[in-house]
Amino acid sequence: MTNAPTLTQLLKHAIEMRLLDVHTALIGRVQTYYPITQTADIEPVLKRTLSTIDGQIKQEALPLLIDVPVIFPSAGGFFVSFPVKPGDFVQIIFNEVSIDSELDLSRFSLDGAVAIPGVCKNKQSTTHAENMVLGKENSAQIHITDNQILLGSQNAKEALAIASKVTQELQKIITAFNTHTHSYHNTPTVRQILPSQNLGTKKVMAE
Repeated sequence: MTNAPTLTQLLKHAIEMRLLDVHTALIGRVQTYYPITQTADIEPVLKRTLSTIDGQIKQEALPLLIDVPVIFPSAGGFFVSFPVKPGDFVQIIFNEVSIDSELDLSRFSLDGAVAIPGVCKNKQSTTHAENMVLGKENSAQIHITDNQILLGSQNAKEALAIASKVTQELQKIITAFNTHTHSYHNTPTVRQILPSQNLGTKKVMAE
């Protein structure tokens, strides 16, 4: 015959069970991402451990979190976003109350979840030791160093031409060609090169 738990044991167990429903932060795996609403269905990776009053231990999976807002940096009308994919890991933060309801009386519940992309679980970091990097893993990237912006990869070495300077050099060639004369009859070249078109990009600028 087992001994009945004491009042102290009962109270401790009740407090521990209640704290299991107080959530702060967890790692989750994206199952489905909805770019139009910027929300995702997320599976919490960790299971919570439950102990019974008689000391037995069991693990319980947390439920799938539905329509969790995915948080990207944004302010002043500017933003940064990523194409979140199924299988991506995210940091799940649980607000004190749900951001969808000001009348929610529960605190730190699963209803208050938001997700922040960028968690790398069991994966070697792809960050650079010195450069600021924007891009895709093993693909096109922009590296910003102390004094340069490298387009394509950190190994970019070919300088880009400035449109106004290219136009100036082309104009020199056009002028030289159009004013060229042949010494044997001192007449200008018959064929003329028309002025060059605007070579500048509309939305990418450099100095």
